[in-house]
Amino acid sequence: MKAIWTLALTLTTLAHGTFAVAAESTSQVVRHHAPQGIRASFYTCIDSAGSDTIAIAACLTTERAAQDARLNTTYKALLSKLRGEAKDNLVTAERAWLDFHNKSGNFESALYGNEKIADLEVTQNEVFRLCERANALEKYLSIANDL
Repeated sequence: MKAIWTLALTLTTLAHGTFAVAAESTSQVVRHHAPQGIRASFYTCIDSAGSDTIAIAACLTTERAAQDARLNTTYKALLSKLRGEAKDNLVTAERAWLDFHNKSGNFESALYGNEKIADLEVTQNEVFRLCERANALEKYLSIANDL
């Protein structure tokens, strides 16, 4: 909820033109909450969007697609490296993660409500979850490559 209010405050401040020069840009605020692995182009897009919620939504949608593709590519590469029980366990773990991911999104949608800023927060959280999972799978792939 704190992240929603931070994003809302940032957008409101930008919209009213009272944003101090020394204050952080919108992308810097987002970056503080983002996991490693979010693309630099996302932060550039967020700054270019300013307070335009439709443009911010477009930035989030683009980054969500990129992170989802990254996750899928890494999952397939890891799956191809594993055999037997390890491969079965990865499939089970990924199915459990997908269930967690979907249920988290449903919970957040119910919790945050129906306002535009809430939709942006839910989407941002989804992007961050995808990125975090891709990061974890990349770590596992690195280990599997060393075997």
